[in-house]
Amino acid sequence: MLLRTNLRLLLAQLDRLAETPYFTPQLDLYIGQLREIPRRLLETLEGNPAIDSGVARYIANALWSLSQFLTGSTTKQIPYEVAFAVTEAAKEWTRRELLVTAALIQEPNFYFKGIAPAFFDAVESELGVVITARPVQVALPYIYRHKPLFCSPLFHELGHYVDTANEVVTTTLLTSPPHIGPDLPDLPTAAQIAAFPTADKKTVAQVIERHRKEYFSDLFAAMYVGQACTDFLQQFAPGQPWSFSHPSSAARQQVVDDFLAGNRNAIVDLFQSALATRGLQPLSKRFASPALATAFSQARPVTPTSNEEVYGLFDAAWRFLQQVPANPPALWANLSQQEQERVANDLTEKSIRNRMIWEGWNAAAH
Repeated sequence: MLLRTNLRLLLAQLDRLAETPYFTPQLDLYIGQLREIPRRLLETLEGNPAIDSGVARYIANALWSLSQFLTGSTTKQIPYEVAFAVTEAAKEWTRRELLVTAALIQEPNFYFKGIAPAFFDAVESELGVVITARPVQVALPYIYRHKPLFCSPLFHELGHYVDTANEVVTTTLLTSPPHIGPDLPDLPTAAQIAAFPTADKKTVAQVIERHRKEYFSDLFAAMYVGQACTDFLQQFAPGQPWSFSHPSSAARQQVVDDFLAGNRNAIVDLFQSALATRGLQPLSKRFASPALATAFSQARPVTPTSNEEVYGLFDAAWRFLQQVPANPPALWANLSQQEQERVANDLTEKSIRNRMIWEGWNAAAH
């Protein structure tokens, strides 16, 4: 009984979301396809023979998870300018249509949540429902919903998606297992790991895998937004020591610094090799800093001339905001710090929107 009740409730929720005004036909199509899942699953549960109950519960639970990342995406609360930038970056890494969906959460956290390919296979084979887009599900603090300069960690979360979808870190573990290296900061060396008992090797291998995932996502974000992401994280969670799930803040900063400066770094080399093995493009700067100082000083947005300049906005506008308190332009001198932050984020948001409008106009003209 409860399974059927949950499916009816999920269908009702998706129906309500479908009536909400939002911004892209792709999202409209995606929700329409999701609505077919509980409808057909309810029919199949009554069929002869009925669908396997374990498969039905698996599909229902995955659908529940997917719906959590739609409540933010289908309202005017989603940072859709940031979603645009993240979506454009995602297009460089797959031929499949991707859709960034966001959950706005009441906690100081950013995270990515993946959906196993088995779910999409199951709904197609068992229910005949084809989901044409794959969601890139990201969560961000509700209070940052209109603060694009505080949303740069979403590029880090996109890095987790790209890693998972392409098995980048998994490839590094096959080609460069922990006892081979490279050595990671704060963790046992490859030589030490080689001498560990089997049980200890497994434990440290899990830690190394998690740390490699974070380093890759840091580097991925740095490709698109430069220092904006790591600088923000240093203020968001300053001076973090290493843990079983994350490297220390200092170690993460050093790897990004080396990458952006073009310095040789064994961790960067590890991922470059894995990306080449997977037939993927290398880590390289994808951003170009727009000349925004004059316009922002006069409280005017800019119009990025390329996606590269959209990505570069995050780094350039973040640097502008950091410099304002000590050396404010004339129009900013009498603004409180709170107002300076609000205006800088607003100008960044409007600048990205200018690019979105330009692209929409250009697409319509052709």
